[in-house]
Amino acid sequence: MSTHIKTVQLFLAIGFATAVGTQTLSSNAESVNEVTDIATADLLMIAQGGEASQGGEGGEGGEASQGGEGGEGGEASQGGEGGEGGEASQGGEGGEGGEGGEGGEGAIDTGNSDVDYVAVLGLMKGHLNVAQELVALGNYEQAAPHIGHPVEELYSDIETVLPERGAEDFKPTLVQLNELIQSAPESPEVETLLDESLASIDSAIAVIPGSQINSPEFILDVMVEMLKNAAAKYDAAIANNQIVEVVEYQDSKGIVDYAEQLYQTVATQKSQADPQAHQVITDSLAELKTAVPSVEPPTAPVKEPSEIYGLVSQIEFNK
Repeated sequence: MSTHIKTVQLFLAIGFATAVGTQTLSSNAESVNEVTDIATADLLMIAQGGEASQGGEGGEGGEASQGGEGGEGGEASQGGEGGEGGEASQGGEGGEGGEGGEGGEGAIDTGNSDVDYVAVLGLMKGHLNVAQELVALGNYEQAAPHIGHPVEELYSDIETVLPERGAEDFKPTLVQLNELIQSAPESPEVETLLDESLASIDSAIAVIPGSQINSPEFILDVMVEMLKNAAAKYDAAIANNQIVEVVEYQDSKGIVDYAEQLYQTVATQKSQADPQAHQVITDSLAELKTAVPSVEPPTAPVKEPSEIYGLVSQIEFNK
């Protein structure tokens, strides 16, 4: 898959702190808090292209500076962010504070092509769900970028894969929708094309074998990749304790909402197989949703970006 736009690396840092925090005895609580604080601070600095604490070391001996290595030999984010609507080139400079205003999706490459494929489609659906909500409110200006992102930023990741999997090419519908929201946003055909686009995404997902699409492990792998993007977008939306990038906030909401919908398809299986993990995942998703309560952002962020990263890590460690 093509590499473009923003991705969040080093979830292991915050995940490690979370795992330690939930498993260490209470007598060591002070030490646990210190580890959690250091890991969270390092994760946020690295995501923004900075160096980790303790001399810039990331994880066990890996450097976490721009282009450096993080975790146990893994590569850290290279810190390049796109400006408004721009792609994050490797090592490139971004907008204010290094964040990409109206940035795009993080490239997804888990090593499992089925997970990558469904995660990209899930990101598309998150965008279009938000667009549909905004169109229903008559807020066409804010709906437009959410309609544009799937075709402009995401479709190239699956374009060659769709025919190989026997799925229908739905780019013409997305292009027509994108053009219409610009030229005649109040046209009833906008809603029709939105419905058709969402149905096409569902059909494209449906080509995945039932043994996978009905598997909690598979769905959680997809969810984690989607939620990492949601966390990055939530982070990019905030500056000086204010939500300054409404589109990024809305992106995050759409992705979180659809990830939660996906989990409901396997929640019963997960609860039976691992009740404790199911409860952690359910609670974490509920907390994530409180951070993006409505399509119109709150006056101030409900949660800090570090809290969002931590909740995503909780889900990742319990999948």
